[in-house]
Amino acid sequence: MTGNVVRLVAMEIKNIKNVKYGKIDIAQRKRGSILGIYGQNGSGKTVVVDCMVLLKCLFSGKRIPAHFFYYINSQSDNACVKYCFEIRTDAGESYAEYEVELSKNGEHSFCVSGEKLSVRNYEENKKKKLTPVFDYRKEEKEIFRPLKYQNYFEKNMESMVALGIARQITEDYNEEKQRPDVGSFLFSRKAQDIFAKAKGDAEKIFGVSSLLQSFGIYDLAVVENAHYALLALNLDTIPVNIDWTNSEKKRIGGIMLRLTDVNVVAKEDFPYVANTIEQINIVMKSLIPEIKLEIYNSFDKLMENGKDGIQFEVITMRGEAKIPLLYESAGIKKLISICSNLVACYNRESYCFVVDEFDSGIYEYLLGECLGVMQEKAKGQLIFTSHNLRPLEVLENEFLIYTTVNPENRYIKSAYIKNTQNTRLSYLRSIKLGGQKEKLYDETNIYEMEFALRRAGRVGLHD
Repeated sequence: MTGNVVRLVAMEIKNIKNVKYGKIDIAQRKRGSILGIYGQNGSGKTVVVDCMVLLKCLFSGKRIPAHFFYYINSQSDNACVKYCFEIRTDAGESYAEYEVELSKNGEHSFCVSGEKLSVRNYEENKKKKLTPVFDYRKEEKEIFRPLKYQNYFEKNMESMVALGIARQITEDYNEEKQRPDVGSFLFSRKAQDIFAKAKGDAEKIFGVSSLLQSFGIYDLAVVENAHYALLALNLDTIPVNIDWTNSEKKRIGGIMLRLTDVNVVAKEDFPYVANTIEQINIVMKSLIPEIKLEIYNSFDKLMENGKDGIQFEVITMRGEAKIPLLYESAGIKKLISICSNLVACYNRESYCFVVDEFDSGIYEYLLGECLGVMQEKAKGQLIFTSHNLRPLEVLENEFLIYTTVNPENRYIKSAYIKNTQNTRLSYLRSIKLGGQKEKLYDETNIYEMEFALRRAGRVGLHD
């Protein structure tokens, strides 16, 4: 085997926004692992993306955005997400569960009140017992469990101090900015530095957590809808993934290209930017043949930090015409932005690309063609939400889940639908006639809509 492979296989979500409980199983194949999430507005589709943003922050050792306080269900004091993974290394195969709990910790503050990492190894096709290797609970006096691992680190006072500081990170409050500033205990830099030095049984903590951290930093890409709202508003940056080589991996997944101004990157990074532009052009030619990206007017420039850099602009070419990228449509800019992620998802088995409202700004037939290709040949995982029903005509039923109107059971796979049927028509029929395990749609009435619009139009007329 060349390299480690980490694959997300399931998620359990409790008390995030309007999802009191929801479980998602992701169909696994050697190729073409896709999960399309469908449902009416406000029914919990984007919650899945939010949970993947949370995972990215935790595994990367970054701070969790302060607005996650408002993601905890308003009727609950805490929220919990469990992520399940299959891991393959040269040493064999294993299964891991990572569970995180967020708790309200004040009027607008929250903390990470619990983290648990458990592992089960596979030996000769036999499943071993799921065993905790790290378990932190805020209310417990022990820094973490199992105690046999904590006892190992107690022998070194410096290690215990560092772990105590790492634990404090889970519930920090930024007094200056008046907002929570919390992150993971397990995946914090201080904790990872200590766990990396462990010997004997305690090595298991770093052995598993380091694989998951590498996945979170380098192989998990999450694109929220807010990114493309910026494109639609013609603001001046566009996110682009950079596929760093193993020897040049950095603690970032990509860069922000400026649309209205020049870009400056470190000289040693510029070849990777150029390669990414080349990747995008290869894919864009198959999607929209008349458009080509070009690096324009590049030259050496001294950076503010005193290092050598390269200054350049990015433009599009339509035939002989040179057009600033700013003036392309939001749909074109979106395709350009996600192309490098799709390339990574297609070619790398461990890569997981999560995108909210994948259909936004993309022609529906092109969307269907793109998903058809990913379903058949992609090595990585693609998770997306969509309102456009075209993918239902392309994807196999096992790759689709639907949101329900029941907050206690938000996600289901469709029952009684075969791959030989038209999934789109079957889904619409289920909305109208039922037949699924849960109700999929809160009914709307066109006559009530007409009356509401007429009545709303009269408000204030006689004031």
